Amino acid sequence: MASLRHRMERPARVGRVVLVMLGAVTASTGAASWVTTPGPLGLALAVFGGILLVLGVVQHLLYRRDLVHWPDEAFLWTDGVELVLHNGEVRGASWSDPDFALQLIARRAAAPIGREFVMIWLMDSKVPPVELSPQGFDQLRQGAANHGLELAQTRRGSRADSTQFIYVHPSSAATAATRASTRETTGPD
Repeated sequence: MASLRHRMERPARVGRVVLVMLGAVTASTGAASWVTTPGPLGLALAVFGGILLVLGVVQHLLYRRDLVHWPDEAFLWTDGVELVLHNGEVRGASWSDPDFALQLIARRAAAPIGREFVMIWLMDSKVPPVELSPQGFDQLRQGAANHGLELAQTRRGSRADSTQFIYVHPSSAATAATRASTRETTGPD
């Protein structure tokens, strides 16, 4: 997980520094130009630099949010799946939850790994992707199939080792039945 996290964080770490530095240089150059010889070019550069600075700050805040919500552990239980986040929070989903949604990805990776397996927690957009072991990937896929969830599979490319996407969600019939039984017990909406 540490190597995946490091690779995924690299663009954010570099990008925020580049945006802030470029924004500061552009804003100060534009402001200096506008002060010495007032005109639309200096003002435009100062505004553009300010926008770059704001984007750098926003990227920094999003990066910090991902650090806090990074999954440290993933558990597969008989009732569902559970993630323990870096900040101590727990995210869990039952196999019978009508909003259950995961995406599993198996893709080529650089040597010596060869192939990496990733789970994307679609039920909460704040949770970054989780790297799984090959056994964990297979167990999660098998557990979802055993509990009647639909596994929609697609493959990018024709090679045997091309990227495989598996969207895990309740079947439409099961979701409709669950919602209908909920309406019966709670009354109409």
